Amino acid sequence: MLLWSQVTFLLLLCVMESIRATSVSPSSFRPPLTRVRIIEVEDDYDDVNSKTTITPQLPRVTTSGVICDYDPCVVQTTPCEKISAQTGCLCPGLTGPEERPGAPELREVKLGGSGEVLVHWCAPRSTVTHYEVTLNGGKEQLSFGENLRNGAIPGLKIGETVCVAARNQAGLSEKSCARYEPPQTDQVALSAGIIAGSVGLLLLLSVLAVVLWKRRTCRKGGMGEAEGLGNPSYTSDGAL
Repeated sequence: MLLWSQVTFLLLLCVMESIRATSVSPSSFRPPLTRVRIIEVEDDYDDVNSKTTITPQLPRVTTSGVICDYDPCVVQTTPCEKISAQTGCLCPGLTGPEERPGAPELREVKLGGSGEVLVHWCAPRSTVTHYEVTLNGGKEQLSFGENLRNGAIPGLKIGETVCVAARNQAGLSEKSCARYEPPQTDQVALSAGIIAGSVGLLLLLSVLAVVLWKRRTCRKGGMGEAEGLGNPSYTSDGAL
């Protein structure tokens, strides 16, 4: 009897355990989740769809940082652009051919050695194709190349006005004008004085040379006469 009651008690305990096990949420028996960190590595070499952007490189210009030997008032035998390409120096900035050039600077109008009047100007900071020199209010016109900075004006009279302007494909610049004045009196007097002094010095040297020559000639003649006139009272051995 006692054995049967123990078996019954054990059965009741098993039933109660099974009921409690079924009443517990199934999520409590799930194993813990393991989080895996995935790192994506992009391979530029294996990725077929990858795009490579190539930045175009501009041509390198090697410059020495030195300004080219360019004088706007001196005749340019070699254009500055050619000198820059050869040496790497920097040319002064000039406006383009699509802009109207600036006015050149008329520096001097003077009489040259050949009797013609010479006009001297300085170039503007502009692109120039040629220069136009006008006389007598534009009645006469002469043309000079872009690299020239002076020109001879034949037939120009004292008191007439000379103008110079620069031209390119955009048009003609403003004119720079000057009046041809006669040489100053002081300069003429100074030149005449220098010429007269030079002539006087040459005459003086010529006279001095003639005097010295005559003196030397007379001295030679006196010595010859002295040698020819011997004393007859004495012989070569000193006896009478």
